[in-house]
Amino acid sequence: MKRLLLVTHRTIDQAGGPAARWRSFARHLGEAGWSVDVAAAPQRASAVEFVGDERSRRRVDTRARVMGTVGRLADPAFRALGVRPEALPLSMTWLPRGARSVRRRLDASRYDAVLATGPPMVALLAARAAVRPGDPPLLVELRDLWAGSPAFDRGGPLLPAIERYVFARAAAIVVCTPEAADDVRARHPGAAARVVEIANGFEAELLARRRDDPPAGRPLTILHSGTLTADRPLAPLLRALAKRPGAFRLVLHGHVTPAIEREIAAGGVEVERIPPSGWAEAVERIAAADVALVTQAHGAGDATAVAAKVYEYLALGRPVLCVTDGGATEALLRRLGADGLCARLDDDASIVAALGRIVAGDVPGPVEPEALAPYDRRALARRLAAILDGQAREGSGRSGSSAPASTAAIR
Repeated sequence: MKRLLLVTHRTIDQAGGPAARWRSFARHLGEAGWSVDVAAAPQRASAVEFVGDERSRRRVDTRARVMGTVGRLADPAFRALGVRPEALPLSMTWLPRGARSVRRRLDASRYDAVLATGPPMVALLAARAAVRPGDPPLLVELRDLWAGSPAFDRGGPLLPAIERYVFARAAAIVVCTPEAADDVRARHPGAAARVVEIANGFEAELLARRRDDPPAGRPLTILHSGTLTADRPLAPLLRALAKRPGAFRLVLHGHVTPAIEREIAAGGVEVERIPPSGWAEAVERIAAADVALVTQAHGAGDATAVAAKVYEYLALGRPVLCVTDGGATEALLRRLGADGLCARLDDDASIVAALGRIVAGDVPGPVEPEALAPYDRRALARRLAAILDGQAREGSGRSGSSAPASTAAIR
């Protein structure tokens, strides 16, 4: 059994989407001959929004308000650097401790590869600082972009420069969408051959939970599962729903930020709120919904990011109401022939039209399992294991070279 050291700021045991990818990969990589050891920062309840108890939710909200105030005060300084305050969050303080932790692991045990995943970006920086020539090959993963993402980057040189430092020693750079791969290759042409795409994906068991029965009647349920922020707005959809009184029931299952609270209060539409819960309950609610909602603006990285829940929506056979700025999620649905309910955040008429198609029953049917097979996390883990195998072989023959391994195995 080969051994992988996974470096992540968020432990894979915590709740929510950011950890779900590696919680799944750690299990499936074992089937492909790789055990996963994790180096992670201590978990703080106030930093985890995917929690169900009231006390933890209050901590999350308090921390968000405080950090929002700090961010607004610090914004002029960050603007001068060409970045947003969110690019350099408090998690960056883990860098020296994280680097020491990774170094201790490498000194104490034998590993065949190291993989650092982010955001938070501090995990990639800690691994880069810790890994030395002669160590196992380092792979880095951007589940969402950092440099180049409007959520973090204002076009300054700082973030690309930090990425160049990290990528210089990376044997492979893993991203989650073809759009993200194109973005990274364009920004770092010298590293283009080392960029690979491994999507977020879904658990294969979801295919067996598809609901075959037609909607029971009215109102039709539109469900959003997950966190809603200012860059995942509701206001355009609420305006469209106000024109269809009684036709729909909008359900939000997950954490909602104050910005969205204000949109709901001003929307004049009844919204059912369900607190965050575990994955099993979320899956049951998605499977029971008539339509699953994605709302994502350019500021949330819509051009390159597809939320993990989209793959779960598709695996469960739900039609996807996609209200975005026309980025990577819309492109994915188009490739799968599931884009019949795509609308644009800046075009109220397109949202109204999509709602009309739902009422008329003119919705995309479930995507065939064969078409979704490339996004099965077991298959994705096998692809990652093949990359790790290739890099481990290359690494064992480099005997101290600090240059990235050949990417022949990746291609």
